[in-house]
Amino acid sequence: MKRVAAGILMVSAVFVLIACSKGENAAEGSLMVHAEISLPEKISLNTEETLSVSVTQGDQAVEDASEVQFEIWKADSKEESEMIRAEHTGDGIYEVQKSFSEEGSYFVQTHVTARDLHVMPKKEFVVGKGALTNKEEESNEEQTHH
Repeated sequence: MKRVAAGILMVSAVFVLIACSKGENAAEGSLMVHAEISLPEKISLNTEETLSVSVTQGDQAVEDASEVQFEIWKADSKEESEMIRAEHTGDGIYEVQKSFSEEGSYFVQTHVTARDLHVMPKKEFVVGKGALTNKEEESNEEQTHH
């Protein structure tokens, strides 16, 4: 009888250790991936500009994002959006080069897949002269998918 009780106690201890170690890993992995878009203060016509996104998890730069793309479209023309694959330049920064041939209000939305999470922040900006539309095409908040 003592052997059976000792066996049950050992099996229970192993399950507790496994559960605790998975809990620690889950806590580490539960930090959300955050992506912050940076744009030039002024974007001129027919000039190649650098658009970037800083990707972090907690206070750490994400150097291993599996995919980062910039989706860019003119306001009210989402169906004509352009997807551009970003290049990792270091310190969690991913960039694209883009020139614009038409003035107006535009949107950029980054599609960042990193560490089993997908975030899609969006930002409106102006090329040349003009003003922001202040329209929210879909949602202007960062979207996160697991």
